[in-house]
Formats: sequence, structure tokens, C-alpha cells
Amino acid sequence: MDQQLRLIDLVPRRRGAFALLFLAGLAAVGVLETCYKWMSVLVPMTTDGRVAAFDLEGEGSLAVWFSCATLESAALAALVGWAIRRRTPGVRGPHVLLAAAACWLVMSIDECGSLHEAFKEMMSRGTGHRLHGDGTIWWVLAYGVVLSALGCRLVWELRSSPAAAISLFATGGFYALAVLAEMAFLIPNKGESEIMLEEGCEMVGNLCLLLAMGFYARFAAVAADEVASGLPVSISLSRSDADLRPARAA
Repeated sequence: MDQQLRLIDLVPRRRGAFALLFLAGLAAVGVLETCYKWMSVLVPMTTDGRVAAFDLEGEGSLAVWFSCATLESAALAALVGWAIRRRTPGVRGPHVLLAAAACWLVMSIDECGSLHEAFKEMMSRGTGHRLHGDGTIWWVLAYGVVLSALGCRLVWELRSSPAAAISLFATGGFYALAVLAEMAFLIPNKGESEIMLEEGCEMVGNLCLLLAMGFYARFAAVAADEVASGLPVSISLSRSDADLRPARAA
């Protein structure tokens, strides 16, 4: 009991750990996409004509479980980053991370409960207009407003960690591709290819979001170590995460 586990000890410090996490996530996405691609081969062996576990669009599928787990992990990483910053002397915990954690958690619930579909129908029925197609634009606009406002504030907070900021921008890019695929702007006829593109981009976007929160938690942990060691904080906005190391006082 001489050395108790600290909160910052939960955060990986090596870039290799994040690289392995990302590669493992990409491998999982690839497996899920492949299973969906070959689902038609297994359909004749079923009684209801579908394999629910491999259906990328189906509720309760492995893809939904993967997205839920990724988003929940991103929410947890955001909370860890906030808690570390809050416990660092002379640093105020950025409350935007609390809002981000709540948002990622709601997105996780939405992933398994399809709250956006209910919102789409509620707005379409309440206004009497679906605006575009089946009304998907309603939840796209709602998500766009919330995520844009939160994202802009997060970018400002994550600017101290270039790796986190880049991962966040990548998240926005993959989410945008997923929305364009969902609204049939990339592939006109909705079919197997459109579904694979949409769900694949969404899952990779969730993975990039987890990386963004993880990189920020790493930045916060390194900064906390510098303060605890009584060394001058050497982290600047122009330096990469590779340079996050204590600076010896002259």
C-alpha cells in the first residue's frame, strides 16, 4: 500500500499504446464490414432471412455495440482529462470537457436507442414538413448545431495537444462523410455499398473521437506530472506531443 494507484496512472503515456488502440479499432471495423458483406451467404441458413448480429443498420448488432462502447469510452476519457486538469494546482478544470462527456454519452444512448429517428418523426409531424427526403435532415441539423458549437469550444481547449486537435478534426470529417452517405449525396441508390460507407465512416469517426479525448487526457497527465515534480511546465502550443517532457530548471 506504499504506492496507491493515481488517476493519472490510468492514462497511457506512450504513443504506441494509442497507435495500437487505433489499429485494433480499424481491424474491428474491417471485420464488421466484412461480416456484413458476406451476410447474404448466411441468410439462406436462417429462419427469418437475416443475421441480426452482422447487420450494420440493425439494432442490437455488433456494429452498434462497437459504436456504443467507443462513445462511452470517449466520454470516460473526457471525464478523466477534466478530473486531472481540475486536480492540477493552478489550473481550472475545463468545463467544456464535462459537456463533451455528456454529449458523447447521449450519442452512445442514441446509437443503441435510435433517439434521432424519434426526433426526426417528431419534428416532421410537428411541423408538417420533412424538408428533404424522409426527414433525416431534422436530426442532421440538430446534431450539426450542437456538435459544431461544442466542437469549436473543444478545439480551443485541445489546441495545447496537436494530436488531440487533429483527431477531433478527423472525427468531424468522418462524421460529415457518414451524413452525406446517409442522405444519398455520395451514392444515389441506397444499397449495400452506401450502408457500408455510412456505417464505416461513423465507426471510424467514433474511434477518432476516442483518440482525441485520450490524447488530451495524456497531455493533462504529463502537465500534472510536471507541476507535481516542481519543474517548470514546458508544454507550449507550438510543440508536438512528442516534446511533452519535464524541462529541467537551469
